[in-house]
Amino acid sequence: MKKLNLITKSLMVFGALFMVSCNTDDGFTCPEPLVGELSADETAFAGTWVFVGMEADKAVDITDDNIDNPSEDIYAQYSACERDLIYDFMANRNYSLKQGSSSADCDNKDSLTGTWGLTGNTLTFVANCASQNIVIDMGAVENVFTYESTLNFRDVSGSVKPVKVTFTYERMVEAQPE
Repeated sequence: MKKLNLITKSLMVFGALFMVSCNTDDGFTCPEPLVGELSADETAFAGTWVFVGMEADKAVDITDDNIDNPSEDIYAQYSACERDLIYDFMANRNYSLKQGSSSADCDNKDSLTGTWGLTGNTLTFVANCASQNIVIDMGAVENVFTYESTLNFRDVSGSVKPVKVTFTYERMVEAQPE
């Protein structure tokens, strides 16, 4: 069974953000891009964040290895290309989400751009004629944020299971010149 790539699963998390198209015939108005100066909290948050973990609240086997080996560590079940997911939150309020951009030989390279905002612990995205809010937890570990979402996973037996997962991102630290 061929498993979905990481960007597809991330797209499910942000469902409306990535899949809603703007159609003026139905009376829907696209949200305006977020604008304005960054707040102090947003300035501190701006930067590059790398996907480093995905833990489930119950074990699931999404590998295609013909072995029944469920795990709560969903991240470990992904290929290097599927784990290669990077957010870049820029000081001009734009953001990009890139998949497969730093791993070699990835066939599923993809990207998305839009605008972002952070109010308290609510991270807002506006892209593709949609807006989405996620509640993040900066936690006790500096330069790490997490958020939870419930996703449907198809395991190796073909059953679809709703699973609550915690996504973890870590701030990418740029090398200092010597």
